[in-house]
Amino acid sequence: MPLSRRSSLRLLAAAAGTAALAPLVACQPGGRRAGRTGPWRLGVLQYLQVPAVEVTREGVLQGLAQNGFRPGQNLQVLLRQADGSPARCRRLAQELVAADIDLLVAIGTPALLAAIGAAPGSLPIVFCYCANPWGAGAGGSATEHRANVTGTVTTTAVGELLRVAQLLVPNLQQVGLLYNPAEPNSSFEAELLAQAVAQRQLQLVREVVTDLADLPEAFQLLQRQGVQALIKVEDYVTLEGFDQLAALALQARLPLLAEEPDDAGVLGCLAMVGWRSIQDGQRAGELASQVLRGTAPASLPMQPPGDPGLWLNRDTARRLGIPLPASLLTQAQAVLG
Repeated sequence: MPLSRRSSLRLLAAAAGTAALAPLVACQPGGRRAGRTGPWRLGVLQYLQVPAVEVTREGVLQGLAQNGFRPGQNLQVLLRQADGSPARCRRLAQELVAADIDLLVAIGTPALLAAIGAAPGSLPIVFCYCANPWGAGAGGSATEHRANVTGTVTTTAVGELLRVAQLLVPNLQQVGLLYNPAEPNSSFEAELLAQAVAQRQLQLVREVVTDLADLPEAFQLLQRQGVQALIKVEDYVTLEGFDQLAALALQARLPLLAEEPDDAGVLGCLAMVGWRSIQDGQRAGELASQVLRGTAPASLPMQPPGDPGLWLNRDTARRLGIPLPASLLTQAQAVLG
């Protein structure tokens, strides 16, 4: 049996342990802070400035606007970009907390980790673009979490990616993974993928990539070991270098399957399973709106933005000589090219 998304989330919660769980205290944040008048003050902490994350932020603002919270009218947005630096992310989180904001939106797992470290329990936090909120200290499960934290969870649906890979690559035996084990998202999802691969009686070959400059060499190492498909999980190095990774895969005639539907049109990408960034952000914006209207984050379960969808790239399939099965074409949310 493949590792389901629900099983993945249970494993993530168990891995985080009870140490990450803060008590659900009686004083649960939500609504306008005491003595505050004028526009709501929203802090937005963004770990990395790449298209998928930018679109997620736009989705957050759309979700807020659709619920009556509009920048320039009744909402003041304080945006801080960490440029991929954990130290800068921590400093910016402290800066936003000191700015007397009503709510802090954390985009990315490192941003959530920094937000939880900086914010008092009275400040609501809503997160998105986050594969590992439990590892960041958000709580022990979707419903048992810090009283001031909620958001959207986008753990890669590794079991579904492998199912699609096996339909696209008959007699698939060996799967490749490029990842940075220093990243909590990447290391966690690498283990989820390893378990899902083992359950399907396949082999997983891993190569470490800690910097964009390492990508070509790490890819060649995978290629030499005879992998038949490449799976991408949540990882900031391969996120930044996705166009390069897709070009390498196409040149090597290696099927590449990933988790960022926004990149499904990149030539060299064969299939994507996941959530569009705008969808993730909009759902987080809806949650933020509920909190601003007075709903305690403790009462809002951490949740996926919806059911993960499938995107296929017909141009890549043609270049690789891979026919797209009718079953996948029927299932696909979009077929590009």
